[in-house]
Amino acid sequence: MDEERLDNEFTKLKEGYRRAIERAMERVPVRNGVVALRDLWLETSLPQDLLVEVLQEDGLRLPPHVERVDLSMNRRKRNARRRR
Repeated sequence: MDEERLDNEFTKLKEGYRRAIERAMERVPVRNGVVALRDLWLETSLPQDLLVEVLQEDGLRLPPHVERVDLSMNRRKRNARRRR
């Protein structure tokens, strides 16, 4: 019975994370229809692995102006390497 209760609580938590991510999508920068994972991470303060897990699950509603989320976090590092 405890395992079932824990599963229910975990499901409720993930639902809350999903809603938080959906709300954050309205506030983060969108570049050519793409939201950067880094921007979602900065907006929500959720761990990156949790963000990726929730983003990859079904049921997440993207706003009309968002086509996809770039799941790489290294955008700035790549740009810095190019400048050298």
